[in-house]
Parts: sequence; C-alpha cells; structure tokens
Amino acid sequence: AVMAYLQVATVQNQVQLSLMTDFENFNVFKPAEHHEKSVNALLDQLVAWAGALKALREKTA
Repeated sequence: AVMAYLQVATVQNQVQLSLMTDFENFNVFKPAEHHEKSVNALLDQLVAWAGALKALREKTA
C-alpha cells in the first residue's frame, strides 16, 4: 500500500541471482540456464512499464 501511495510503478516478477554463478568475472551478466524464463518475464514487465510511462517522462523533460 505504501508503494502505491507513493505512485511507484513496481515490477512483480523477481529473480534471485548469484555473483558466483550468474555473472562472468563478476561483471558480465550470464544467467544460469534455469533463470532464463524468470529473467525474461522480469524484463518483459520492465519493458511494458517503460513503454507505459514514456509519455510521462517526455512530459517532464
């Protein structure tokens, strides 16, 4: 309820990543194969919110 009151757009999907197994040399994102579906779902939601809020960003720029 607090986040909605603050008018924060939230991404529901979550992925728990590990620096040890999901990043090459601790800086190149290479998620383990079992994360692929959840990472794609998270990014799809993020892209959807970005598109929905584009008009607001342009209005304030």
